[in-house]
Parts: sequence; structure tokens; C-alpha cells
Amino acid sequence: MYFFVNQYLMAMNSGVEHAEFKRLQLFKDHQVPAKMVTRQFDGLLHQNMRRFNIEDEQMANLFDFFRETTDYPVKVVKIEDLNWPGAYEIKPDPNVSEVRAGDRLIAKVHFVPSTVGHVHFVEVFDQFNNLVQRTDYDERGFKARDEFMSPTGEAITDIFYRPDGRRFAEQYYAHDSNGNNYVSLCKLLNYQGQDYYFNGEDEWYRFFLDELNRANGKNNVFVADRPLAAQWPVANMQTPAKKYLWLPTPHAVDPKDQVYSNLNGAYVYGIHDNPTAWNGIITSTDHQAQDLTRWLGGQPPVPIRTIAATVVSAEQAQCASIPVSERQAHQIIYTGRLDKERRVDQIVTAFAQVQRKIKDATLVIYGYGGELDQLKQQVKQSKLEAAVTFAGYQPDLTKAYDQAGAAVYTGESDAQPLSIVEALSHGVPVVAYDINYGLSDVVKDGKNGYLVTDGAINQLVTSLTRTIENPQRQQRLSKGAYRSSEQYADEQVWKEWQKLK
Repeated sequence: MYFFVNQYLMAMNSGVEHAEFKRLQLFKDHQVPAKMVTRQFDGLLHQNMRRFNIEDEQMANLFDFFRETTDYPVKVVKIEDLNWPGAYEIKPDPNVSEVRAGDRLIAKVHFVPSTVGHVHFVEVFDQFNNLVQRTDYDERGFKARDEFMSPTGEAITDIFYRPDGRRFAEQYYAHDSNGNNYVSLCKLLNYQGQDYYFNGEDEWYRFFLDELNRANGKNNVFVADRPLAAQWPVANMQTPAKKYLWLPTPHAVDPKDQVYSNLNGAYVYGIHDNPTAWNGIITSTDHQAQDLTRWLGGQPPVPIRTIAATVVSAEQAQCASIPVSERQAHQIIYTGRLDKERRVDQIVTAFAQVQRKIKDATLVIYGYGGELDQLKQQVKQSKLEAAVTFAGYQPDLTKAYDQAGAAVYTGESDAQPLSIVEALSHGVPVVAYDINYGLSDVVKDGKNGYLVTDGAINQLVTSLTRTIENPQRQQRLSKGAYRSSEQYADEQVWKEWQKLK
């Protein structure tokens, strides 16, 4: 069994999770059991799993495991099932209903998104309108957690329940030296007849991984996919297992110097402090593997293996090509996070110049992040509202890729941009900065797009214009895009995974 160890599965996810989704499908297609592993409590976990087509047997969540609800029939809890006294007045609302006793607010009942009245969580208030308790319901229809709050609104204690109402775990909070609230103690109740006490979430997660390993015959493969949350629990497992550290980002702090600059803080524990805890380290590209080898002095203490983070499914590879004439040929798309490191503001700046030359050019930005408001303001100030669309986060970008004329990427660094390989596999030419890592492996000038000097906005403008201004050239680039993604076909990536045996 392969376990890909993460922290959470959200309604909106990063490249780490999307790489895992593709990997789970790859393993399923080859009939090899694999699971995504998470430790986060989330009453909407299984709704999010359905959103991304993750089946119950492909997920191992800490709370589901100890609560014994990995596979549980879906029921519905509505506000009338919460047994409010008849004297209380309920003020209904599609998103949040209030429960009142005269003028006093007793509670707010929040509902599961995209449902009609399915209870998500209930907030309880004291006579001074302080939030004192939050009760979470699993969206499958049972009470899952009570969380109690301090007068300042910080969590004090969590109590977790099985569907029959029995407690199975508790968590207690404290402040660290910086005053931050954190889980200082986890208590697992009556597990196989015993109570267990853990000094925080990492120790409980480690125990959970060992129990998964035992339940599956031991000596399974555990890949720490999200290092900050996963590397300590995986490295410190006490049962025999094969352990690998995945690097989802560049390993050093300077995007342009991955050999001599300091180690990325996310990897200090796994690479610097405990390098021999692993059976190997996994990078997405040969280039990063070579740079990391040099960073480690030329002789890494464990093997460094290269496995592509992205996979082009057999289904996608077999899809008919969509000609440029059937696309929105002058539509440029960006897909990914909206943060400073992705430098999407430079895309907007470049696009303003592209549109001066190609009047009907449009830009569609897919993604979420902290720079969204600033980007919208930039678009407004540039008077581009009619040509630039913020399409938000989309769990499936198939339609977006199939209608686009070009894709653009301006991140300052990456381990391997999944969105670029996805775009190419749908026949979308790519214009991108030449950065570490992955882009130079797949984007070839004049064949499937253009690589430009990192940060050179004028070159970005020229290459985007060149990509979409001539239908014959754009069609040739699109054909090259389809062809170039073949190196990430599922059979090729599967061969790489077989080397871990």
C-alpha cells in the first residue's frame, strides 16, 4: 500500500493536493492500492472528496479512522432536529439562521454549502454575545465535535464524538512562547481498550500512521507530501515502513540559486537534521535532483529520485485534438495561486500591452489567493475590466484549457508547474518565464510556446503577441503542445513510481 501523507483536503487546494489527485488515479488505473492521508478535522471532508472524485477507499483521515466512519451512510441533520425549546424563536436564513430567546442571541446555525438546510455547525453565545462554543456536524449527518472558547475567542478544548454520541478523543490548547494558540495535548479514549495521551498533533499523527501501517501488514510506502505537516510524523514512525520525502517546492531560499543559498525552512528537519530517516528523497525534475545533490556536497546520504508530479491520463491523451479555429484563439489564461510569488501583476501589465496590438485579446485568471483584491484594483486602474475576467478557483479546468488560445506563467520558482503540463496536454501553447524548475523540460521555443527571460515583461509581451496573432503559427504551436506532453503520460510516470519498490 502507498500512503501519500498530507495535512488536509479543502474545497480549494494547491498543487500538492492536485498532484495527489492525479497520483491516486494513476495508482487506481494500475490496480495498486493507494491512499491520501490527512490529519485535519473537517466536517466537510467527504463533500470535498466528492468534489474531486476521491473515493472512500482512497482516503485515510485520522478522525475517520479512530471514529470508525471511513465509510458511513449519508443522513441529513436539519435545524428542527437540534431540539430547541419551543419558546425559542428561530429566524430562518438560507446560510445562517439565528436562534433567539426574546432579544438575546442564543445561537447561530450555519448550513452546509450547496445544500438546503443541512446543518454544518452551530455557534453558541453567552449573555454578553461572546462566542463560547461551536458544535460541528459531519455533513454525512452526525454530531462530530464540540469546541469550547475562551472570552477572547480562542479554542480551549475540543471534544470529538462517534455517530452514537460517545466521546473518542479530546484536544487541549495552550499558548506558545509567542502567544500563539496551539494544541498542546491530544487524548485518544478507549482505543482498543486503552487511553492514549499525545504531546500535540504531530505525535497523534505519527501514532495514526503506525496504526495504518499495522492495519496493512507493515512495510508499506509512506510519502511525506506536505513536509511541514508530514515529515516529522513519517520520519518518526515506529513500525517498519519505507519512507520518502517529497519536495513540492524548490529546496533553497533563493529561487535563482538552488546550490549555494540556504535551505528552505520547510525542509530543515527532513534534509538537514534527519536526512538518514528516509529511504529516499523525491524531486519532480532531474534538474532539481542535480542541484540538491550539489547542495548536499555531491554525496547525498540517501538516494534522490525523480518522479514527475503531474500525470497526463490515458483518457486525456486519447482525446481528439481541438483546432485553434474552434477555440477562443485570442484568449490567454493563467491558472494557479494568486500570491506575490506568482507575480500575476506582471501578467496584467504585459496583457495591457498585448491588447493594444490585438484588440479582441482577453485574459482569464483562474485561482485564489491574497493578491486577488490588489489584482482587481490593478485591472480597474488599467481600464481592462472588459477584457480581464477573474474566474476564481475551479476544481476541473478541462473546459478552460479546451477553449484557450494560450497560457501564461510568471511564478518566480516552482518544483514543476502542474498547470503548464495540463495546458500543454490540452493543446494550449505556453508562454512562461524561464525559472527553476520544470519549464525548460517541456516548453520549447517555437514548438509549443516560448520561454522568456525571468522578469522580462517586454519579452513576455512579444511572445504572447507572437503566440496568438497568427492563426497558422498558433495552430502549429498547439499541435506541438499536444505532442510535448507525452513525456508525462501515465505509463511513463508509472515506470518512475515502480523504482520505489
